[in-house]
Amino acid sequence: MTNFRLGDFEVKRGAHGQTRLGVGQLAGGYDLSLPLHVINGTEPGPTLLIVGVVHGEEIFAVDVIRGALRRIDARGLRGTLLAVPVANPPALASQTRNGPVDMLDLNRQFPGNADGWLSERIAARLTELVDRCECLLHIDGGSTDRVINYTFVKTATAGAIGGEAERLSRAFGHQLLYRGPQATGSLTSYAAEQGVPCVLAEIGGAMLYTVPRFLDGAVAGVMGVMTALGMVSGELPNPAEQLMLTRRTLVRVPRGGIFHPSVGIEAIDSEVRGDTLLGTVVDPYSLEQVAEIRAPYARSALLQVQAVMVVAPLRAVGGGVAALVVDGLGAAGV
Repeated sequence: MTNFRLGDFEVKRGAHGQTRLGVGQLAGGYDLSLPLHVINGTEPGPTLLIVGVVHGEEIFAVDVIRGALRRIDARGLRGTLLAVPVANPPALASQTRNGPVDMLDLNRQFPGNADGWLSERIAARLTELVDRCECLLHIDGGSTDRVINYTFVKTATAGAIGGEAERLSRAFGHQLLYRGPQATGSLTSYAAEQGVPCVLAEIGGAMLYTVPRFLDGAVAGVMGVMTALGMVSGELPNPAEQLMLTRRTLVRVPRGGIFHPSVGIEAIDSEVRGDTLLGTVVDPYSLEQVAEIRAPYARSALLQVQAVMVVAPLRAVGGGVAALVVDGLGAAGV
């Protein structure tokens, strides 16, 4: 195992180091840079890149990465771990999905452009790290009012890489996995195009901090991926049952108003029966309940749970409350 080098930055074998990756100077006169933590093992092994906060409101990843780094002993690590807890500092500062400077979604800008818009420049710096890794773990999802908890397995990754991506995705340990298409220009789509297997853990939301099992489970998920890669020794997460979902259904509210959820985060990673009341809509002017939203299938699984919020008919409840059709069951419903 050799020392890790990136420009003038170096981390010796069996050591942990951190640096900042320069992006450029902003109009306010300060430099923008990305945090990079490196744990360099003592034995040969793969390089794993973990990235969080590509979207500024998805802050749960910071604590997941923090918890994982605290559990890793560089002296017993095989390979190298690269971690970027905050990939989009301007969006984090403004608590927005898109960058506040150029209004672009960073997760549609890869591989980026070192001479382009700010989000493109950030993407270009992150791309340099993707090009040095053998596996990518992107921790995505959740916000102040939206809780999410599943693993997204991308269908665009084919062949041996696709099989390895699914194996590693299952090693994260989520009970619910969803198989769906890549988004053009995303971090994972770029990595997949380079032949790098990806794990996209969709987990986060402010309410998750009130239930320790979610953070503990996510940290264990990171360790599970590293175990599956042979980077650390240990046991893989062993959920009672893993369901691979292959279709998501958006359940839209029929009328605008204030949405009140009828299920909480206890239902986020479990099956709910058909016709279960998911939430109600109250007219803020007449003060009357004007709509109900119910689970549409005999067997449904919630990928997201939404807190109280103002809704309109064009907006889906929770961004898509039901994920349906599981590989091998051959029937509508989970």
